[in-house]
Amino acid sequence: MVQPQGADHRIQNVTMENSMHLIWVLSGLALISIEVLMVPGIGFLFAGLGAISVGVALMGGLFISVTAQVTWFFCLTAIWAAVLWWPLKRAYRRPDSGYSDMVGDIAIVGPDGLQKRELGEVRWSGAIMNCRLNEGCDQEKLNPGTEVKILKVSDGILIVEPTTKD
Repeated sequence: MVQPQGADHRIQNVTMENSMHLIWVLSGLALISIEVLMVPGIGFLFAGLGAISVGVALMGGLFISVTAQVTWFFCLTAIWAAVLWWPLKRAYRRPDSGYSDMVGDIAIVGPDGLQKRELGEVRWSGAIMNCRLNEGCDQEKLNPGTEVKILKVSDGILIVEPTTKD
C-alpha cells in the first residue's frame, strides 16, 4: 500500500520525537566520557548531566520543542555546575586526594626552571604538573632539566626538592 507523502512525513516526525530522549541521554554520556577520559576539568561533566536531565524529563512525559529542550539543557547545566562545583573542588583539594603514589618519585624541572617561592612546572610520568620548591630547600633556583624528588602534594601542587646539589 502506498502512503501519501504527508503521512510518511508524520511517521518520521513521531519517530524523531520518540527518540529525542535517547539522543539527549547518549549525548550526556558522551560528554561525561570526554570529561573523564580525555579532557578533565573542562566542565563537560556538568553539560553531560544537563543533557541526561533533559533526556530523563522527556522520558518522563515532558513534551517540549527542540528550542525549549536546548534552553533547558543550558539551564540544567548551570544548575548542575552550581550544585557540584564546590563539593568537587573540595574533594580535589583534600590533602589525601589520591596523589600519594607520586610522593617519593622523581620529576624533571620544566624549561623555565624553578625559583623558590614561585610556582613552576615539572614533568612527571609524561605529565606536566605545577610545583613549588620545598621551603626547607637551601637552593633558591633550579635549572631546567634538574631532577627533583616529590615530597608531597598540597592543593594539587607538587612540593619538590632537588635530588642532588647543583
